[in-house]
Amino acid sequence: MRLSSNWNLVLQTICMAFLKPGQSFQAAQRYRPVEQAGKKESDPTRAFLLAFGHPVVDDVLARRVRAAQIASIARLTPFIIFANIVNTIVITLTFRDFLPASYLTAWVISIAAFLTYTTLKWLKANRSPIEIASRGALNKAVLHATVFSGFWAVVPIVAFASGNADGIWMASCVTTGMLCGGGFTLATVPQAAFRWVAMLYVASLVSLVIGQSTDLWPLFLLLTSYTLVVVGSVASAGWLFASHFLAEAELEQRGELIALLLNEFEEKASDWIWETDSKGHFLHVSDRFLHASGRARAELEALRMVDLAYSLDESDARSAVATLETALKVQKSFRDVVIGVDVNGEERWWSLAARPVYDDRGSFTGYRGVASDITEARRASALVSHLAEHDSLTGIGNRSWFLKQAETAMEGQSQFGDDLLTLYLIDLDNFKVVNDTSGHPAGDDLLRQVASRFTVLSEGKTLLARFGGDEFAALGRFDSDEAATAFAEELVNVTRKPFRIGRRDFAIGATVGFTRFRDSRDTLDDLMRKADIALYKAKEGGRGRALAFEHEMEREVRERRELESDLREAFEYEKLNVDFQPIVDARSGQVVSSEVLVRWLHPVRGEIPPDTFIPIAEHAGLILPLGNWVLKKACAAAARCPELESVAVNLSPVQFMDPNLVEQVCAVLDETGFPPERLVFEITESVFLRDFGSASTKLERLRDLGISIALDDFGTGYSSLSYLRQYKFDKIKIDKSFVDEIGERSDGLAIISAVIALAHNLGLEVTAEGVERQFQVDALRTLGCDTMQGYYFGRPDANPMNITQIRKEDWEDRSPSTAPKNPSDLRSVS
Repeated sequence: MRLSSNWNLVLQTICMAFLKPGQSFQAAQRYRPVEQAGKKESDPTRAFLLAFGHPVVDDVLARRVRAAQIASIARLTPFIIFANIVNTIVITLTFRDFLPASYLTAWVISIAAFLTYTTLKWLKANRSPIEIASRGALNKAVLHATVFSGFWAVVPIVAFASGNADGIWMASCVTTGMLCGGGFTLATVPQAAFRWVAMLYVASLVSLVIGQSTDLWPLFLLLTSYTLVVVGSVASAGWLFASHFLAEAELEQRGELIALLLNEFEEKASDWIWETDSKGHFLHVSDRFLHASGRARAELEALRMVDLAYSLDESDARSAVATLETALKVQKSFRDVVIGVDVNGEERWWSLAARPVYDDRGSFTGYRGVASDITEARRASALVSHLAEHDSLTGIGNRSWFLKQAETAMEGQSQFGDDLLTLYLIDLDNFKVVNDTSGHPAGDDLLRQVASRFTVLSEGKTLLARFGGDEFAALGRFDSDEAATAFAEELVNVTRKPFRIGRRDFAIGATVGFTRFRDSRDTLDDLMRKADIALYKAKEGGRGRALAFEHEMEREVRERRELESDLREAFEYEKLNVDFQPIVDARSGQVVSSEVLVRWLHPVRGEIPPDTFIPIAEHAGLILPLGNWVLKKACAAAARCPELESVAVNLSPVQFMDPNLVEQVCAVLDETGFPPERLVFEITESVFLRDFGSASTKLERLRDLGISIALDDFGTGYSSLSYLRQYKFDKIKIDKSFVDEIGERSDGLAIISAVIALAHNLGLEVTAEGVERQFQVDALRTLGCDTMQGYYFGRPDANPMNITQIRKEDWEDRSPSTAPKNPSDLRSVS
């Protein structure tokens, strides 16, 4: 709050100082300390009232302020006495010409007596300075100013009453000087200054009235303006004096509070204060410091902080000593300097902050600062750093730590110009089987055992990390390609040995892809990419082996990515074609069904076979929308061709694993109006390799809709017979590789005959794929095959209407078919 905002209180206070100095009034009661306990002592209004002697602070502080006010006047007492002596001499010499000697002598004696009394009081105050003063002492100062001003008030009255021009002129000068000088001298006690000014101003007005001259009004204006200036200046000076005193008192109080808190801090806090002399030796050692250092007081006072920092023989501590020595040498403030200290054989860490201390002459006297024991925080930070850089399950490095170390290693190799650095990426084989059959705790135990074997193998050779899941990485320096390859083979071989988990043994294996850092322009990302390409090729080639990166692999990957991009574009703009290949009844030679084939005619590469782009679609995540599009196209086209009894559509393993497969099929059938009884889904046995218990349920749901299920490429896998027992099928299709052997190998014909007999005994229809020659047709009819498909019966066509008629010689003239009219009639019942 600004003082000017209480102008009415200011005027009221000044008026009371003229009329009744030291007496409180109602408006000032609001600022009493009891009623305003929450108000700051530095409040401008409070300071103004205090300057005029009002009790607006506690009594002790008020007494100190009064003493300071009186002491300020006392310091000017010699100058006041000297000025009064000079003025007395001047007035005496001037007034002796027109004033009776007796009057003048009495006035001089009075002045001399009063000055003598003032001098004695001043000498007494100098011998024993007062520190507190009562309100009575302040009232005495006001009385003293009133009496003293009364002696000088008679001077202008006498001069103007006599009419002596020299006396009037001299009295005017002296009175003006005394009014201004006395007012400013007494400014620290505004009541006394106002009483002094008031006495002289009133006497001057009386003198002007006595003079009875009309030309004296300019003197009245000058006198009044001087008086107002002096009154305003005195009020401001008194207020400033009280404000400064209150501010100093508040600072002193805060200093005492800070000292109290520091003492409390020393006794109870975990930190402590430390001080040194100019040579660095400790001063004023506290008990807390003694306890933290583990040393005796005499021993500690003989040491320096640098000596304590040298007590711990540890690499981080040694580097901290240099930092501390540099900070102390330049004699500047420092903070957060961490040093290591040996405390009774235990490693402790302190954080230091300090500032230099200088004496009154500016000479350096030492340091004063604070020390904190941060040992536990440092240990916690080290633990957090360890957890941030290491895999929590296996204890080896994690991906983030490995990549940082790899970056550093690559920078070092670039400087030395060698090509020894080798990066390995490792994937465990069949790890998922362990999780699925024995649970995740068993999988975690397996990962720990794998990491332990890899750690032993990598000791002193490579950095090792787990990237996550069953993925590991290693980085090392090998003098030759042979040595790098040998280490990769060791990684593979070490995982081939069974792992004991609980009471079971698991054999998993690993696949490794690795690359050498040969091109200085390569970044870590380039190295990771190349090792990943090698790993992918190793998996593609059969897993359980190590493979080094070759540039030809990168070309293949690049082409694959280009094909993937082109495939996305072809699918988005419907540049793929759906063709229908006829399936012929072996007995009548009529087209009874067709297989839907997807064709991609690339604008540059020409026709790309499904065996090439379907795996790309699966890897790129396009197979689900692509398969749904093919199914919709096939059903819509076949719905317009009732001559076909059925239409066969291939389902990839990825499509079959889609949990929404049945719902999507129903949606397509509803949209196209194609009857489910005419739809056949062809699946391969690779579907069952990814079976998680849902394959049987899905097959049942599809068959419940009326859809037939055919097992494609029968005989090319390892478990086809077990699949025939476990799952329900309507048809099986003999792979083209067996049909090609008809007429070339007798065992091929025997296999086909056995498959047909087996299928018929199970009540399944048999279709032979890849029929391209007449003798193959005759042989298959003789063996009892139900239906056939292949180029012999015509090329695939986009319009199913164009494949319903085949133009071959009359079937009646050929070998008769031995296929049963209804294979389900032969289903064995056991």
